[in-house]
Amino acid sequence: MVAAVVWVIALVIEYQYGLRPPGNGSSQYKADQAAFFLAQVGYLAMLIGLFVSRAGGDGRFGRAAIGIWIIAVAAIVLAQALGVLGVTAVFLLPIGGLGQILGSVLTSVAVWRAGRWTGWRRFTPAIWTVYFFVTIGAAVAAIPFLSIPAAAPNPAAPSPPVEALWQAAWFLLSLALYIEAGRTPKPA
Repeated sequence: MVAAVVWVIALVIEYQYGLRPPGNGSSQYKADQAAFFLAQVGYLAMLIGLFVSRAGGDGRFGRAAIGIWIIAVAAIVLAQALGVLGVTAVFLLPIGGLGQILGSVLTSVAVWRAGRWTGWRRFTPAIWTVYFFVTIGAAVAAIPFLSIPAAAPNPAAPSPPVEALWQAAWFLLSLALYIEAGRTPKPA
């Protein structure tokens, strides 16, 4: 939950002070990117918690689904860490993007099928996935009010409100994990 809040704060700072990538190398730009990195590490920790909680069940499918999502976010975290060191790791970004798509779709199915989470919490991976598709679709289609011009080689990026709302999906998923961690799970 904290990661989503950190991301939104970094997003506001990024647009308020003109710190969008590729950046100018200033200390403000680096600090803002460090906040995004910290948030991404928080998302990785949350997904590891999702894996450990066995929300997707005890079977191989649930573990593999969440594992794919973890690997995808780990690739993004690694790319960001290497970027701080001045190493361009663009090759990791497609792994992160495609892995998040595949991992989140499979995790949505696994959590729903396992039935360990109850109520609205059972659908939070699917909510995240749907919103991720909306975010990607807005950028790819360059829908005017949902996307903005981006730095090369990307033609468009999600607009700040769209990106901020994406953090609400991360927040919900984190909140669901937090609530369900306090419950005794149903057997698979």
